[in-house]
Amino acid sequence: MNELSAEYIKAVELDRRIKTSAQLAQQSLYDMCMGFKEMRDSRLYKELGYSDFGEYCEQETGFKRTNVYNYISVAENLPEDFVHSSGQIGIKKLTLLSTLSDEQRETITETTDIENTTVKELKAKIDSVKKQNDALHEEMRYREEEHETKSQKFKDRIAELEAEIKDLESRPIEVAVETDSKEVANLKDAMRRVDLDWSEKYSKLEEDSLKDRRELLQKAEQAEKDKQEKLSQLREELDRTKAEYEKKLAGKTEITSTQDDKAIFKAYLSTAVDSVTRLVGFVNEHNDSDNYGLFTQKARQLADIINSKLEV
Repeated sequence: MNELSAEYIKAVELDRRIKTSAQLAQQSLYDMCMGFKEMRDSRLYKELGYSDFGEYCEQETGFKRTNVYNYISVAENLPEDFVHSSGQIGIKKLTLLSTLSDEQRETITETTDIENTTVKELKAKIDSVKKQNDALHEEMRYREEEHETKSQKFKDRIAELEAEIKDLESRPIEVAVETDSKEVANLKDAMRRVDLDWSEKYSKLEEDSLKDRRELLQKAEQAEKDKQEKLSQLREELDRTKAEYEKKLAGKTEITSTQDDKAIFKAYLSTAVDSVTRLVGFVNEHNDSDNYGLFTQKARQLADIINSKLEV
């Protein structure tokens, strides 16, 4: 039997580490991400008899290749300490965060409760931050181009004055020396004034640009604050509505036995239909949530319970 190669041994060891990390994803998510990245980059999966990295992932680890590339994106774009501290939020959210720059990710984590935010809400938040960032960069690019245009005009004027001075200095001495000296002095004085004027205007342009950037950032922060306040108001309204319905439901259970059976049944049925309608609406609105499968399972269990009670 041929002696096992060092590359084969390394591939087997890396494969074992990936599978172990997958089983302990909550504790070792970053290690698993880095393991997938190393296996892909080094092509060690070929030592295990696979010609395609995606085939190796699906056959040996049970992960689809699209999910594996999400893990690799996390390893390539997120710091190790961030992944360790945020492993409980799930790979979908980590993948979304891996598309951001360090500055954008810091903005998101400081203004958003990522753990309690749905994947759909987080994606919308990230898209908003990217649009704001693109708008800010576009505004800065426009102002920089404007500055460069004005700067070039001043430089062209200075070059013209220097050319005139050089021309005067090269003239023969016998040609109106006194007059030429005055012209040279006037031109030099004009150049000093232009240079001073340029310096002042450039400083003013830099101040205006800095002021505009601060205003844009303040507007973005205020817009985010207004959005959070709106969400808070909506949550409070939802809590109030829920409390009212619970109170209404409790009131319905206090109907006395002297009342008509049809009235009692109608009260119970109205409350039940309203509650089930809201429950179904809530489940459908959260079809992008990590808990969607759990929501639908519990809702179906409720229907089974009602059927079983009626059969009895």
